Amino acid sequence: MVEQHYESLKTEENPRKELISIKQELKEKAVVLEWQKKLQGNYDIFLKFLEHEDAKVRKNAALILGNLQAQQAALSLYEAYQAETQRFVKSDYLTALSQLDYEAFVPELQQRLKELEEYKPAENEEKHVREEMTVLRKMLSDKEEKKHHVFRGYKENYEVILTTGKKNQEITERQIRKGKTLRMKSGVRVKTDDIRELLEIPTYREMLFLLNARTLQPQPEQAADTLVASNLLELLKKAHGSEETCYFRLGIHGKMPLDKRSEFAKKLAFSLEKKTAYRLRNSTSDYEIEIRLMEKSDGTFLPLIKFYTLSEERFYYRKNTIAASIRPEQAATVAALAKPYMEEDAQILDPFCGVGTMLLERNRICPARVMYGIDIFGKAISGARENTELAGQNIYYINRDFFEFTHEYLFDEIITNMPERGKKSKEEQDIFYQRFFEKAAKVLREKGKIMMYSNEKNFVKKQLRVRKDFTMLQEYSMDEKDMYYLFIMEKRG
Repeated sequence: MVEQHYESLKTEENPRKELISIKQELKEKAVVLEWQKKLQGNYDIFLKFLEHEDAKVRKNAALILGNLQAQQAALSLYEAYQAETQRFVKSDYLTALSQLDYEAFVPELQQRLKELEEYKPAENEEKHVREEMTVLRKMLSDKEEKKHHVFRGYKENYEVILTTGKKNQEITERQIRKGKTLRMKSGVRVKTDDIRELLEIPTYREMLFLLNARTLQPQPEQAADTLVASNLLELLKKAHGSEETCYFRLGIHGKMPLDKRSEFAKKLAFSLEKKTAYRLRNSTSDYEIEIRLMEKSDGTFLPLIKFYTLSEERFYYRKNTIAASIRPEQAATVAALAKPYMEEDAQILDPFCGVGTMLLERNRICPARVMYGIDIFGKAISGARENTELAGQNIYYINRDFFEFTHEYLFDEIITNMPERGKKSKEEQDIFYQRFFEKAAKVLREKGKIMMYSNEKNFVKKQLRVRKDFTMLQEYSMDEKDMYYLFIMEKRG
């Protein structure tokens, strides 16, 4: 195909079709290597099309040169970029150039970005100007050492939401010793002057900062005006102790269709940059904050700020995870709910321990005498051992099937996140729960407890009906859809 494309390009008959086809084929590395071998550093067959009358031909020729990593074409690409009169093509020249060594053009590219930042595009130009600026910023960012902010305002006054979902706000609220709290549907709202205290609480998912603007209209320009008029910039200065440029991303949560959401986000980010005189800069990868917009029932948005500059050490030990790992804040919530049924200095077993999160969070809230973790997955056990060492705790991990496990003494407590059904049939999962209770009865002492996180309520309830050696002490719904539960059960004598 390379030879056929090459011969067709020489005739210059229908180059647009040929170039589009070549560009698609270059997605495969083998095709790139084949073209490089064919051309032997002479890219004239593509360079000539940078001056073609058809803008889309110029665009595709440029992108092909970039994909071929044609360093010899760097100057030609830059000159074509400068000379280009069609705005929709200019970002493609930059995309091509970004795949080459463009160090020599950095000063000119910096000047071009400055010009675009001062330029007020017409409505029909805005999209293409935005695209060009986005690529320019990425190219220049890759060539400079970016200064990142550090969160410093720990003793300032803030209003935050600690997100917990709708079920267990109380667990988080009762751990807050300072500040004014209010339970909300999504979590707990806190007015505080001591962020560090909140950072020690393990049961919330995220800390999101509230602005004094509580409603944004779903129009980009109006939303940007509202954000600029709010205390957003003041909040950033208070948190970082600096008025230097801060890099952000937009996160839009709600029912807005994906295509409209994407366009709204692009226009809002562009407008926000302009209206803050580029004190805020949009970045899709190397960002310091997220401006999160939560859609309300009336279609407007609640703006919230998430600081990635804020040091998060609640789960510092959790270096390793696997796909089936329970979220650490959920494990902490399980432990907090189950605490009234725990005993200090108990002998604890987690038969499906994964990377150890459940045991580590259980021990945080009620220290055990000895803990065992079992898992059939060797990678999980290796990760659990490393996580436990980082946590400075002592847990015995065994790479084995729980149903083959034996021990010389009985345990006071089983705490576990039950494996999900996956590809098992209902009948197979039913048998799995039956075997679990049979085995649990053998390894637990009389009045020993099971603290089980599971999404198989019916199978648990069935076993409690057919067996007489366990009784339910308490159950908690753990999510809004009532899919996951915490069951606390006791072995009868």
